[in-house]
Amino acid sequence: DDKAMIRQSVVSAARNFIAVQKKEPFWHIYRPANNKYDWGSNQLILQNMIVVSAGFDLTGERPFLDGVRESMDYILGRNAMNISYITGYGTTFAKNQHSRWYAHQVDATLPNPPVGSLAGGPNSTLVDDIAKARLKDCAPQTCYADDIMSWGTNELTINWNAPLVYIASFLADAR
Repeated sequence: DDKAMIRQSVVSAARNFIAVQKKEPFWHIYRPANNKYDWGSNQLILQNMIVVSAGFDLTGERPFLDGVRESMDYILGRNAMNISYITGYGTTFAKNQHSRWYAHQVDATLPNPPVGSLAGGPNSTLVDDIAKARLKDCAPQTCYADDIMSWGTNELTINWNAPLVYIASFLADAR
């Protein structure tokens, strides 16, 4: 009984996320309170995509798979910024994620972040000096700067990249 209840809970949550997605102009699975994008918004989108992918795994219902694909399109550049938040993917992509290891923007002897790394994404709170200077009065989905010093919008973290790996694997295997 518990197993059936848990399955139904996951499928119900996945359906709710698809309903949210249908209300978004760029078809991503994310609708923050007051339309204010949170720190690490791309990771939050990917976490929601994981729930929807689980809904697909449990039911085989095609709208769940399509929903994950549509949301991945947002991460890969179908968004208000027209930028892929994944380094090295797309025509225009993030290059200067905030990192102490990959700091080519401030030191030419250091590399850029590796191909496949995810930037945090739009953040309406404007917590760093770059965001405060460049993004004042930004529309929520445009509160992003591809600048190494914009740690509030462009941070590179393992906990944001882990769900990206999960979703990339899911999409590679999904039929």
